[in-house]
Amino acid sequence: MRAFWKPICALLWLVGCSDRVGQASYGDDLDDPQIPARGARDMGEWLARGFYRVWTCEPTGHEARPPSPHGRDRICNNDALHGSTTGSYPAGSASVKEFLDGQGGVVGYAVYRKVDESSGGDGWYWYEAFGSSVSTANGDVEACTRCHSRAPREYVFTQVP
Repeated sequence: MRAFWKPICALLWLVGCSDRVGQASYGDDLDDPQIPARGARDMGEWLARGFYRVWTCEPTGHEARPPSPHGRDRICNNDALHGSTTGSYPAGSASVKEFLDGQGGVVGYAVYRKVDESSGGDGWYWYEAFGSSVSTANGDVEACTRCHSRAPREYVFTQVP
């Protein structure tokens, strides 16, 4: 029964955060396969193109690892994040987390991209969408960094081997 409630809780959280959608576009290149575009509209278009599917990805979906509230998922890292071994991740490092339903279908995404060096996670761009609810934390970085600040290295919990 617990697995049933995780997606519902995630959806309620997103609905509660939907006032933070932010800009639709930042003018990023939508054809760059390694750098997710920022902005709710542009990120949706970039994700639909499927560029991240050729990144270094976990082979299959799995139940969320603690302390993740995201439910069943699969994570992909771009070359910059995957290839980074120590210290701060370079600008352009990015990860896409697919939210999965019980049959392995993608029902949403969480994406982060390092834009520049910072403190407190504000140098990262954060995006999350579940169904038709979209939340980008441009103006409220704390919404994502509250949890990600506990990651073993600079806001990143999973660096896919």
